[in-house]
Amino acid sequence: MMTQTPLRQRCQPGFTLIELVTVMLLVGILAFVVLPRLELLRGFDEIGYRDKVKATLEYARKSAVAQRRNVRVALAGNNLTLTIDNDVPDGGAAGTYPRSLSLPAKDNACGGPTNQICAPANVTLTGPATLTFTPLGRPDAAKSFTVSGGAGTITVEAETGYVH
Repeated sequence: MMTQTPLRQRCQPGFTLIELVTVMLLVGILAFVVLPRLELLRGFDEIGYRDKVKATLEYARKSAVAQRRNVRVALAGNNLTLTIDNDVPDGGAAGTYPRSLSLPAKDNACGGPTNQICAPANVTLTGPATLTFTPLGRPDAAKSFTVSGGAGTITVEAETGYVH
Protein backbone atom coordinates (compact mmCIF):
# COMPACT_ATOMS: atom_id res chain seq x y z
CA MET A 1 0.00 0.00 0.00
CA MET A 2 1.37 3.38 -1.04
CA THR A 3 1.36 6.28 1.25
CA GLN A 4 0.95 9.70 -0.20
CA THR A 5 2.79 12.68 1.17
CA PRO A 6 0.73 15.74 1.85
CA LEU A 7 0.92 18.51 -0.76
CA ARG A 8 2.45 20.91 1.75
CA GLN A 9 5.55 18.79 2.17
CA ARG A 10 6.22 18.46 -1.58
CA CYS A 11 6.20 22.21 -2.34
CA GLN A 12 9.48 24.01 -2.03
CA PRO A 13 9.62 27.66 -1.04
CA GLY A 14 10.92 30.11 -3.67
CA PHE A 15 9.99 32.02 -6.78
CA THR A 16 8.88 30.65 -10.10
CA LEU A 17 10.78 31.39 -13.27
CA ILE A 18 7.91 33.54 -14.54
CA GLU A 19 8.00 35.71 -11.42
CA LEU A 20 11.77 36.21 -11.70
CA VAL A 21 11.61 37.15 -15.40
CA THR A 22 8.75 39.59 -14.75
CA VAL A 23 10.64 41.34 -11.96
CA MET A 24 13.79 41.57 -14.12
CA LEU A 25 11.80 43.10 -16.98
CA LEU A 26 10.21 45.69 -14.70
CA VAL A 27 13.59 46.63 -13.20
CA GLY A 28 15.10 46.92 -16.68
CA ILE A 29 12.30 49.15 -17.95
CA LEU A 30 12.52 51.41 -14.90
CA ALA A 31 16.29 51.68 -15.25
CA PHE A 32 15.99 52.56 -18.94
CA VAL A 33 13.35 55.25 -18.35
CA VAL A 34 14.27 56.75 -14.98
CA LEU A 35 18.08 56.67 -14.74
CA PRO A 36 18.84 59.01 -17.67
CA ARG A 37 16.62 61.64 -16.08
CA LEU A 38 18.37 61.70 -12.73
CA GLU A 39 20.23 64.91 -11.97
CA LEU A 40 23.09 62.93 -10.44
CA LEU A 41 24.24 61.82 -13.87
CA ARG A 42 24.43 65.32 -15.35
CA GLY A 43 28.19 65.80 -14.92
CA PHE A 44 29.23 62.72 -16.89
CA ASP A 45 28.75 64.42 -20.28
CA GLU A 46 31.14 67.23 -19.35
CA ILE A 47 33.78 64.88 -17.95
CA GLY A 48 33.52 62.58 -20.96
CA TYR A 49 33.84 65.46 -23.40
CA ARG A 50 36.82 66.89 -21.49
CA ASP A 51 38.59 63.54 -21.78
CA LYS A 52 37.73 63.40 -25.49
CA VAL A 53 39.17 66.90 -26.08
CA LYS A 54 42.34 65.98 -24.18
CA ALA A 55 42.78 62.78 -26.21
CA THR A 56 42.21 64.69 -29.46
CA LEU A 57 44.86 67.29 -28.58
CA GLU A 58 47.32 64.53 -27.70
CA TYR A 59 46.53 62.78 -30.99
CA ALA A 60 47.11 66.02 -32.93
CA ARG A 61 50.50 66.48 -31.27
CA LYS A 62 51.60 62.90 -31.91
CA SER A 63 50.41 63.08 -35.53
CA ALA A 64 52.44 66.25 -36.11
CA VAL A 65 55.56 64.48 -34.87
CA ALA A 66 54.89 61.22 -36.71
CA GLN A 67 54.05 62.83 -40.06
CA ARG A 68 56.53 65.71 -39.71
CA ARG A 69 53.87 68.22 -40.68
CA ASN A 70 52.11 71.08 -38.94
CA VAL A 71 48.76 70.00 -37.52
CA ARG A 72 46.10 72.58 -36.75
CA VAL A 73 43.34 72.18 -34.19
CA ALA A 74 40.51 74.63 -34.89
CA LEU A 75 37.72 75.44 -32.45
CA ALA A 76 34.43 76.41 -34.07
CA GLY A 77 31.43 76.56 -31.77
CA ASN A 78 31.85 73.60 -29.44
CA ASN A 79 33.59 71.41 -32.01
CA LEU A 80 37.27 70.70 -32.59
CA THR A 81 38.48 70.04 -36.15
CA LEU A 82 41.90 68.62 -37.11
CA THR A 83 43.67 69.54 -40.35
CA ILE A 84 47.20 68.85 -41.55
CA ASP A 85 49.57 70.78 -43.81
CA ASN A 86 50.48 69.20 -47.16
CA ASP A 87 54.11 70.28 -47.14
CA VAL A 88 56.95 69.95 -44.70
CA PRO A 89 57.22 73.40 -43.13
CA ASP A 90 60.32 75.49 -43.87
CA GLY A 91 61.51 77.04 -40.65
CA GLY A 92 58.22 76.32 -38.92
CA ALA A 93 56.16 78.48 -41.30
CA ALA A 94 52.47 77.78 -41.18
CA GLY A 95 50.89 76.24 -44.26
CA THR A 96 47.39 76.27 -45.62
CA TYR A 97 46.14 73.06 -43.90
CA PRO A 98 44.03 71.77 -46.77
CA ARG A 99 43.77 68.12 -45.69
CA SER A 100 41.63 66.63 -42.96
CA LEU A 101 43.45 64.60 -40.32
CA SER A 102 41.14 61.69 -39.58
CA LEU A 103 40.72 60.62 -35.98
CA PRO A 104 41.26 56.96 -35.06
CA ALA A 105 37.54 56.63 -34.31
CA LYS A 106 34.69 58.68 -35.75
CA ASP A 107 32.77 60.77 -33.21
CA ASN A 108 29.14 59.66 -33.46
CA ALA A 109 27.93 63.01 -32.09
CA CYS A 110 29.19 64.75 -35.25
CA GLY A 111 27.53 62.63 -37.88
CA GLY A 112 29.72 62.75 -40.97
CA PRO A 113 33.20 64.24 -40.49
CA THR A 114 35.97 61.91 -39.36
CA ASN A 115 38.30 64.75 -38.38
CA GLN A 116 36.00 66.41 -35.87
CA ILE A 117 34.74 65.91 -32.31
CA CYS A 118 31.46 67.48 -31.27
CA ALA A 119 30.17 68.44 -27.85
CA PRO A 120 27.05 66.80 -26.47
CA ALA A 121 23.98 68.94 -25.87
CA ASN A 122 24.33 71.38 -22.94
CA VAL A 123 28.16 71.18 -22.97
CA THR A 124 30.31 74.09 -24.12
CA LEU A 125 33.99 74.32 -24.96
CA THR A 126 35.90 77.59 -24.80
CA GLY A 127 39.46 78.26 -25.81
CA PRO A 128 41.64 79.64 -28.59
CA ALA A 129 40.28 79.64 -32.15
CA THR A 130 43.33 77.72 -33.41
CA LEU A 131 46.21 75.74 -32.00
CA THR A 132 49.05 74.55 -34.25
CA PHE A 133 51.48 71.76 -33.41
CA THR A 134 54.83 71.83 -35.22
CA PRO A 135 56.68 68.69 -36.41
CA LEU A 136 58.62 68.84 -33.12
CA GLY A 137 55.37 68.50 -31.16
CA ARG A 138 55.46 72.08 -29.89
CA PRO A 139 52.37 74.26 -29.97
CA ASP A 140 52.53 77.77 -31.38
CA ALA A 141 51.90 79.06 -27.81
CA ALA A 142 50.64 77.84 -24.45
CA LYS A 143 46.88 77.46 -24.70
CA SER A 144 44.01 76.41 -22.45
CA PHE A 145 40.59 74.94 -23.19
CA THR A 146 37.72 74.92 -20.68
CA VAL A 147 34.75 72.56 -20.69
CA SER A 148 31.53 73.80 -19.07
CA GLY A 149 30.08 72.41 -15.88
CA GLY A 150 33.25 72.47 -13.82
CA ALA A 151 34.75 69.53 -15.71
CA GLY A 152 38.07 71.33 -15.69
CA THR A 153 40.62 73.11 -17.81
CA ILE A 154 42.89 71.43 -20.34
CA THR A 155 46.29 73.08 -20.70
CA VAL A 156 48.81 72.67 -23.52
CA GLU A 157 52.33 73.60 -22.40
CA ALA A 158 54.21 76.00 -24.67
CA GLU A 159 57.63 74.37 -24.96
CA THR A 160 56.83 70.67 -24.77
CA GLY A 161 53.26 70.43 -26.05
CA TYR A 162 52.35 68.36 -23.00
CA VAL A 163 48.55 68.16 -22.64
CA HIS A 164 47.08 67.99 -19.13
